[in-house]
Amino acid sequence: MDVLVASHLYPSSLSRISGSFVHNQTRFLTEFCRPRVVAPVPWFPLRGCGRWSRYRDLPAQENMDGLDVRRPTYLTLPRRLLLGRAWPSYLRALEATAGAVPDVIHAHVAYPDGRACVEFGRRVGRPVVVTVHGHDLKDLAVHRDSWRAWVRDALIGADAVIAVSGELAQRARDLGVLEDRLQQIPNGVDCELFRPGTRTPGEGGWRLMYSGRYDPAKGLGELLQAMAGLRAEGRDVHLDLVGGGATDLANDFPAQAARLGIADRVHFIDEVDWRQMPAMLGRADIFVLPSHSEGLPLSLLEAFACGLPVVTTRCGGPEEVVDDSVGRLVEPRDVAGLQKALAATLDGYDDYDRGHIRSYAQQQFDYRSVAARIHQVYAKVVAGDHVAARGR
Repeated sequence: MDVLVASHLYPSSLSRISGSFVHNQTRFLTEFCRPRVVAPVPWFPLRGCGRWSRYRDLPAQENMDGLDVRRPTYLTLPRRLLLGRAWPSYLRALEATAGAVPDVIHAHVAYPDGRACVEFGRRVGRPVVVTVHGHDLKDLAVHRDSWRAWVRDALIGADAVIAVSGELAQRARDLGVLEDRLQQIPNGVDCELFRPGTRTPGEGGWRLMYSGRYDPAKGLGELLQAMAGLRAEGRDVHLDLVGGGATDLANDFPAQAARLGIADRVHFIDEVDWRQMPAMLGRADIFVLPSHSEGLPLSLLEAFACGLPVVTTRCGGPEEVVDDSVGRLVEPRDVAGLQKALAATLDGYDDYDRGHIRSYAQQQFDYRSVAARIHQVYAKVVAGDHVAARGR
């Protein structure tokens, strides 16, 4: 089966972690089918404009872990300017670079990827699968009626929709996706790569870790305040934040840490290649993700695979996968609650069975089983009559 995977979220020399979940899922799909990738990048005519200008230097085609990845340009601008023009431009990029007509098309995120792929699928007479990861349904679909309509058109037009969490599945239903076209399949983790480290917990002080964008919406401001509170309690704690290079957002988190008197305890680490993340997690005792909103964050699954207890927020997907045996949940933006949960996790650390946490990841989220389930969705839409029913 020939599968065309389309996603503007894909690792590149600009960011080795951005969209790594799409790349790794596709990498494991090679056990079941022949995937190839179109990963459109922003077209930007000017130099000297930071990340946007640097897209000009990406190769138009490359091989990544045996996958053919093509990077045509499409029109997308900062601050969501002219957002309605993104999907027609994306469609033209697909038509120009897709090559041979595939058996099935798989888009990651509903807009612009899914909307463009639905139209492309209609033109070439092939079924389309759209995976929603969170941003499309929890941001675009709630802020403007026009944006919501674009997302809805993509999901209603798809032959199958994959939601990575139950919350996202319900949001898809609310937009009109029929039950027989909806599948809930979580994000995955490579449990062979992500393994527990050899660190003795608490040795040389407790180490907390966060990975992801340096973004206020990830709750980093609250996390630094909670860290200051733990230090005021006299606790010997350190915090590693990994992922600075994943965003060009201006932030004052280092300055905030200095104001709170914890600059010597907080380490800001630029993004690292996803293959290096197991070593980073191996240096931690607890993984912390205090986000305001999430789908099903890959970082939590990676922490589970490394046997780490987690402290995170009830912000969507996390509460579906975190129970008392693997960590603690707090409300978003609750500094006092976050501090209390971290302190309780430290005090009760011996209550966590790290082997159980890892087994949980292996049983529920290993990429091998996730890829098999996705391939079943492909087989169903290829064999089914959805294309004819939709009048393509």
